[in-house]
Amino acid sequence: MLSFRCFAKNSLLVGALVFSAGSAHANLINNGSFENPDVDSGSWEYFTSSQVPGWDGDNIEIWDSFNGVNAVDGDQFAELNAHPDQTDPFGIYQDITTVANQWYNVAFAYRARANDSEVFEFAAADESWTLNDHTTGEWSLFSGMFKAESNLSRIQFKSVSPDGTIGNFVDDVRVTAKVPEPGTLALLGLGLAGLGLSRRRR
Repeated sequence: MLSFRCFAKNSLLVGALVFSAGSAHANLINNGSFENPDVDSGSWEYFTSSQVPGWDGDNIEIWDSFNGVNAVDGDQFAELNAHPDQTDPFGIYQDITTVANQWYNVAFAYRARANDSEVFEFAAADESWTLNDHTTGEWSLFSGMFKAESNLSRIQFKSVSPDGTIGNFVDDVRVTAKVPEPGTLALLGLGLAGLGLSRRRR
């Protein structure tokens, strides 16, 4: 009976690891594709950050298939340089719950609106990147990693050279916890299962 309980315990541990791996792939960003609030198709609107779930900072302009530009994910995306005009750089951010010292994957789509010289900065926790390679003709994809320093990490987009209300489309923002490779989990599971069988034979 002792060996059976040991095997069952090991099986539960493997199951917990697999469940943890699946949970880690869940997106930690709220409203990362800017689908809320809803904007009429073929149009755009701007909102205060308090009106856009998940996001804080300056006003947020949301497009829905306007000017022939379609979203990467869903129907809508954000323009970082939002209405109304301002001389300071625009910025939006989201604080997410993380685990200190845990590594996270971060990804999003970005695109220039008016010209290929548009630039913005992206920061995740203590890491930051300057993106100056986006074009008006298609979406570019960013992917990177960051290490959480505490149980709260900030994801932030900030324009560098604001040109009125024009520039820097952002869509499909995702943050997921890094997990062991599937092969590692499988080997661990086989090892634990073998240990349980060995003890049961005894």
